[in-house]
Amino acid sequence: MILLAPQFFWWALAAAAGIVVAHLLVTRQPPSHALPTVRFVPEAPVRAITIARRPDDRRLMLLRILIVLLIGLAMAKPVVVPARRPVARVVLWDRSGAVADPNAARDSVVAWQREGDVVVAFDAAAGIVEQLPAVSPHEPTDRRTDGSAERRIDGPSGRLSPALIVALRAAARLRASVDSIELVIVSPLTGVESDASTSAIRALWPGRIRLVRVAATAEQPATSGGIQVIATPDDPLTLVSRPSTRSGEPTVRVLRSPAAPADSVWAASAPRVLVRWPATGGPPGWQPLSRPDTAGAVIAGGAALVFPLARSWGQGTGDVSARPIARWPDGTVAATERSLGLGCIRDVAVPVEARGDFVLRSDFARFFHAMTAPCGQAVADGKPAPVDTALLVGTGPLAAASAIHPSQSVPTPLTPWLLGAALVLSLVELRVRSRGTALAIEADA
Repeated sequence: MILLAPQFFWWALAAAAGIVVAHLLVTRQPPSHALPTVRFVPEAPVRAITIARRPDDRRLMLLRILIVLLIGLAMAKPVVVPARRPVARVVLWDRSGAVADPNAARDSVVAWQREGDVVVAFDAAAGIVEQLPAVSPHEPTDRRTDGSAERRIDGPSGRLSPALIVALRAAARLRASVDSIELVIVSPLTGVESDASTSAIRALWPGRIRLVRVAATAEQPATSGGIQVIATPDDPLTLVSRPSTRSGEPTVRVLRSPAAPADSVWAASAPRVLVRWPATGGPPGWQPLSRPDTAGAVIAGGAALVFPLARSWGQGTGDVSARPIARWPDGTVAATERSLGLGCIRDVAVPVEARGDFVLRSDFARFFHAMTAPCGQAVADGKPAPVDTALLVGTGPLAAASAIHPSQSVPTPLTPWLLGAALVLSLVELRVRSRGTALAIEADA
């Protein structure tokens, strides 16, 4: 057992020593009686003699010492450290709709899990699973950090970024009882699981990662190769864009500011996609609505972004060649596409929330990849680009426990029991002190 705040226990020991000293110093004054024959006492020098006495309330002293020590021990936050193991695992379990056979994925998790390991289930969110279900349900659910579940209404693909964050927190709790920690990911890794923040979060894991691939469902959102977002550094869309891993320039350019003539030339000269998605205002040629309102969702083919979105702009009537690729629930147009030379231009009038985890949601990822799909495929389904497994796996040994940042919150289950014992002894001390006072009064009488 170790103490997370040992100074409180040292202070309790000092207080206990003070209690012993106080009990030795405090003695009961003997009763005084009148002496009527004092005139017969001869005159002589008076010598006072003090006789050292042992405390006659030793039980009360011991109770007070125990109470102080128990309170000090509780405030010192004792933690029972189990026997150290050489290796522990944190298993990330993809329970999203992207998994073709949920039961096969569960069997893979069972094969890698050992006693004391941590399983993190993830889809749009992630959380620690205390006990694996007998049969893995095919219906995707949102997993909270407390392990509870609720019906999910957003897209079917899992998100690696929140899962890696929960894995780091779980590893921080394991570091005190193991030498090394292995991170295992059980997922089809279809491509939309990662975003721009995944690589930065992956860099926080100080070791290699093991990938266990499972079969993916056939239906997945379309995507393109390199995506370039031209925006300010704090724009939320920069978090979900994925740079091209191939040589050459990106094939998709997302403009969050007004477009220039050179942008149209860039899109028309090759099979490229120019997405005009203004951060403020509406796309070129769109008109402000006379009565702005709030829509609960926007739909692009099989991608449905469910969120209360402000609807302030409507499609203009000037360009009849633009075809709708996304609509609001009432059928009005939210985004359009028109051909331009060898490429195409898309106009998107869907606001992007900068607060919270809006751009990290899986339904937003599906919508974003639909808006950045190759020309003519914004509402079609196709196979997404694969995750960069070499970057995700990494190289080198397993993560050393000492390299994991310690958790800021460590559970101390012994603390409430120690405080409860101190409370019970306080009641006993009150009872003993009351009885001692009554006996002293009777003796004096």
